Amino acid sequence: MQVDILDTSGDMQFPAMRRLSIATAHAFMLVYAITSGQSFQCVKQCFEEIREQRADFQDIPIVIAGNKSDLAKTHQEVKLEEVTDWVYCELPRLRYVHIPINVFRPLKSYETFVK
Repeated sequence: MQVDILDTSGDMQFPAMRRLSIATAHAFMLVYAITSGQSFQCVKQCFEEIREQRADFQDIPIVIAGNKSDLAKTHQEVKLEEVTDWVYCELPRLRYVHIPINVFRPLKSYETFVK
């Protein structure tokens, strides 16, 4: 199994690399920080690019993940209702999960993640 990670970090530069990743992917995990409305807008933009470039997008597993859920009480900018409304409106088969920030901290490198 090969896992390719395209981390835009909210920077939507390098559209050719993104198009290639979208064209060849078998699944997508779009992650945003619940502490950043701009981060959620980037996820929406990436989803639109997937929908525009892949005629089979409804058959591809897509997960929307809200990171930093442990900060929801003090720093939440993106409300769960906003996300779920968008997810269910766009594609009922999309999946959404909240992820605490410490889930990603142990990942020291790409190789660690793939093993």
